[in-house]
Amino acid sequence: MKKWFLFIMVIALAGCQKKNQQIDRLSVVRDSLAQVAYEKDSAIMDFLTAFNEIQENLDSIKTVEKLVTVTSAQPGELKGSQKKQILEDIALLNQLLQKNKELTASLQKKLNGANAKVGQLQGMVAEFEKMVASLNTQIESKDVEIAQLTQDIQRLNIDVSQLTSQVQQVTQEVQEKTQVIENQTVELNKAFYAMGTVKELTDNNVLEKSGGVLGMGRTLKMRKDFNRDYFSEVDIRSFGMLPLMVKKARVITVHPAESFHITGEKRADTLFVDNTQEFWKASKYLLIVLD
Repeated sequence: MKKWFLFIMVIALAGCQKKNQQIDRLSVVRDSLAQVAYEKDSAIMDFLTAFNEIQENLDSIKTVEKLVTVTSAQPGELKGSQKKQILEDIALLNQLLQKNKELTASLQKKLNGANAKVGQLQGMVAEFEKMVASLNTQIESKDVEIAQLTQDIQRLNIDVSQLTSQVQQVTQEVQEKTQVIENQTVELNKAFYAMGTVKELTDNNVLEKSGGVLGMGRTLKMRKDFNRDYFSEVDIRSFGMLPLMVKKARVITVHPAESFHITGEKRADTLFVDNTQEFWKASKYLLIVLD
């Protein structure tokens, strides 16, 4: 009886030991599966994190690219601040592209090293790599366009400088010609007048008597070589009247009678020019004898 009991006990102990070994193996399998699940979840979380960051970078790239295009397409000469902003935007685009390249490369490396191969995620990463490569090509094209734009701006600055010099030269010529015209206009509208008694005008070599017989019937006229310094200068555009305030006044020089008149009933008060062009047509000198 005792032998049978011992035999049963041995069998039971052996069974328990085998069961414990199976439990241990199951625990290892469970831990291995848990590790695999953790690595898979970790890879997915890394991908989603990188995915979001890459997408944000792509959105930023598109926004900045539009700004560069709009700014560079504006008509007229770009200001220094605009050119500087374009170059800064291009640098930002390059930084975003480089960041995306690093993110995709890091993500691909993690996926390749993971125990659980997630083929669908790898395909999405490959698609992102194509998108980044395409954008990189576009940015390189933009770099060329910006370089060309910079050259155009520099050439434009040279053209503007030359144009400014030409404008200054033309402006100076116009000013000089305008001054000549003004001087000529002043000369054309310049006239002279003198008045005084017969004795005053004769003594100052302005007036002389001619004709007549034995001193009788002689007429007064302005000397051919009259003293011009005795005359006062006026501008015929603003010369409309000349106060006289004498008993009698006679105009010696040649001026149409209908182009002027002298006011005053018993004396000569004022000489008025009624028609400027007609009055000065024959002579730019006005000589009046006062009595």
